Amino acid sequence: MILKSLGLFFIAFALTITSYGQTEISVDITPHWKKDEAYSVKMKSTTNDNNNGKPQTYLSNFDARFIVKEATDNGYKVEWTYTNAKLADNEPVLENQIVAKLINTKLLIKLSDVGRFVELSNVDEVKSVANKVVDELITNSASNPTMNTQYKAAKQLISSKQGLEIAILKQIKFYNFSFGFNYKLNFVQTNKIKFPNPLGGQPFDAVEKVQLTKLDNKNSVCIVETNKMIDGIVLKTTVIDYVKKATNNNPQAIEEMNKASLEMTENTMQQIDFSKGIIQKSFFKRTMNLGFQNRTTLLEIETVD
Repeated sequence: MILKSLGLFFIAFALTITSYGQTEISVDITPHWKKDEAYSVKMKSTTNDNNNGKPQTYLSNFDARFIVKEATDNGYKVEWTYTNAKLADNEPVLENQIVAKLINTKLLIKLSDVGRFVELSNVDEVKSVANKVVDELITNSASNPTMNTQYKAAKQLISSKQGLEIAILKQIKFYNFSFGFNYKLNFVQTNKIKFPNPLGGQPFDAVEKVQLTKLDNKNSVCIVETNKMIDGIVLKTTVIDYVKKATNNNPQAIEEMNKASLEMTENTMQQIDFSKGIIQKSFFKRTMNLGFQNRTTLLEIETVD
C-alpha cells in the first residue's frame, strides 16, 4: 500500500552533537504542496465488537479525492471529496454512517503553514447537507429507539461548528496527523493528555508517547508511532462505579468487573518516504475493553495515485 500526502512534504533533517558527544537526528515534517496537486485515497474502517461473548466484525470502505486549492506562506486550503462508500451492514460507528452519505460534498479544509488542521471553511454548506443526512437517519430509525436516540444526539452535535468537525472529519484529521512536528530518533516524547470517557463522566487522565522508531536513510523511510494509555486502576474504578449504579449494586456484576482485564488505548503508525514526500502506510487503532463491552476500531488509509 502506498499512502501519499495531499502533495509533497518538505522534510528537513537536523544533525546535531549533544554535550555527551552523541549524534542526535531529528525530522521536521512540514508540507510543501503546490496548487492543483490532486490525489485519490482509499480508507478502510474495521470495527470488532464483543458484547457478552458475541463477536461481530464490521468493515466499511471509503474512496476520496484531495485537491490543493491554495498554497501560500500563510497555509493551505484543501478540497476533500468523498467519491464512493461501501458501508457495512448495521455499521455501528455513527461517523461512518454520516460520512457515507456525504458523497460528492466538497469539504474545504484550512491548514496552517506547517500543515496542522485549522478548520472546516465551508461550514454552512456542509452543515446543510449533514442536517439532511441525519434527519433521514432519524426518520429511518423510528422503530429502533436506541439508534434513534443516538441519531438525535448527533443532530444536536452537528449544530455547532466544532461538533460538525468532530462528526465528519476524523479521517481527514488523521490524514494530517504527523504534520507540523519535529521527531527525534531514539527519543520518546511523553505528554499528559485527556482521554474521552465513553461512560459519560469526566475525561480520563492519560499518557501519550510519541516516537520516531525508524530512520532508514538508504531507503529514505522513517516511521512515527504514538501510544495513548489510561491508568488501569483508574479505569477499573470508574467502570465499577458505573456498573454499581447501572445494576443497583448487583454483587455478581461487580465481582465480574473486579476480575475483568480492562483496557483503553490508542495507537497510531505512519511510515513516511521522506525522499518522495509520501506516507506509505498509516493506521489508527483504538481498543476499548470495559468488561461488559469490548470494541476495537481500526482506520487504515492508502493513496492509489
